[in-house]
Amino acid sequence: MKQRRTDKEIVQSRAIETREKLLKSALELYTKKGYHSTTVDEIAKNAGLSTGVAYRYFKNKKDLLLAAISYGFSMIKDLAGVEETDLFGTDLDHTLTAFERIHTEYFAFHEELEGLRHSDSDVGRLYDEFTKTAIENVYEKLPEGIRKKTDSLENLYIAIGIMENYCHTFMHKRLSDKQLKVMRKNVIKTVEALLL
Repeated sequence: MKQRRTDKEIVQSRAIETREKLLKSALELYTKKGYHSTTVDEIAKNAGLSTGVAYRYFKNKKDLLLAAISYGFSMIKDLAGVEETDLFGTDLDHTLTAFERIHTEYFAFHEELEGLRHSDSDVGRLYDEFTKTAIENVYEKLPEGIRKKTDSLENLYIAIGIMENYCHTFMHKRLSDKQLKVMRKNVIKTVEALLL
């Protein structure tokens, strides 16, 4: 027999749904227009809500930004289409494709976040906390044989840095398609040498 939800549970569920609608809307608009060019009014309207509702959940534009970044980070596996267990497993090509997808689909917001992480201490702290946690999560899911290798955690940080650098080159089309193909192949070889 299915248990009926209480009024309090229904209200809490709706509040969670409303907050999530606002966060998804914010990420969508930040991706299209960037943070600085997006207003709370636009985010609320895009979510099908009033501006007043948005301000019930977030005290100001920056509060909404920080919550949206945290939400986006929590959804990164879904956005990338990859699980932590897939990362740095047997298919580094798949991992690199996930990195490319994130960098390409969220190009404008990624670029703005890179600037904000250096100019806004709250964004920088959030970014650094996420990076540390994400790398630790990936590290814990690596096969034991890789984790037992000397400097394996440090090598994981280096591998991710190399992949990030490749993705920035890929995003900005700094090289020809042929050069990018060579770079991509060499990134995979280098990461394999570091980790596997």
